[in-house]
Amino acid sequence: MSWEQITEAAFIPVCAGLSGWAFVEAWNTFRLCTRGQWIEAEIVAVREDTDGDGDPRFYPEVAFTPPDRDEVRVESRVGRLYPIDRSQRIRVRYDQAKPRRVRPEGYGGPGLFACLVSGGAGAFVAVGLFLGTFT
Repeated sequence: MSWEQITEAAFIPVCAGLSGWAFVEAWNTFRLCTRGQWIEAEIVAVREDTDGDGDPRFYPEVAFTPPDRDEVRVESRVGRLYPIDRSQRIRVRYDQAKPRRVRPEGYGGPGLFACLVSGGAGAFVAVGLFLGTFT
């Protein structure tokens, strides 16, 4: 095997892993969009962090009580650039089967189409590298 083939072979599991992650994100987004229910939630805490460039990000932790269940507290996976008022209430979409899977209104992550396209592209590149390296 040449050095070039070894380098290409190293990218196969990376592309396959990223593709798998994108498809799982697409599935979670699809389930949340199709089965999710809207509910009012209270912001109980806000975590301040920084992104890769050093810019501030604010991640709210919300609390809500689904019907016939105990209170659920979840931190948003997506942050905002500006501070969040803790006294306000926001709407969240939650999955009834897994209430900890939420998306607060106004806090969008990657959409279903973006996840499917990136998953397909990653799989396409992984197969192309595999066929180019080992055939």
